[in-house]
Amino acid sequence: MLENKKIRTALWTGATLSLVAGGVFAGVAMAAAPPGAAKANAPYAQAAAVLNADGSVNRSKGIERVTKPAEGQYCIELEDKSLDINKLVANATLQKYSFDYDVQISNWPHPTCGTRSDTYLVVTGKPGVWADASFSFTVS
Repeated sequence: MLENKKIRTALWTGATLSLVAGGVFAGVAMAAAPPGAAKANAPYAQAAAVLNADGSVNRSKGIERVTKPAEGQYCIELEDKSLDINKLVANATLQKYSFDYDVQISNWPHPTCGTRSDTYLVVTGKPGVWADASFSFTVS
């Protein structure tokens, strides 16, 4: 009986680790801009993107990846690592939402996004409540 219990414990531990690892890798793959994604036509922008509410990229230019650490929060990493968000001008506009919703951009390296100087934190939602929303994003 002890040997069967050890085997069951080993199997459950292996299954749990597989699920955790699979979830981590699936999250990374989903957050990264898909290869061959539509390119945005933004000739005067250094970076631009149209993002869906789930954090997936509809089309983009100059965006390395988008991650979604929590509901209504999006970390947008720029492709050009020499760009410093402290010196750039960024703009975000919500897509098809009522006047109750808002979008805000952190124009300094934010801890939610790893305090990186090439990554913006964009927050969407209603007053006092973060909520997922699709939006367009440009950096000039």
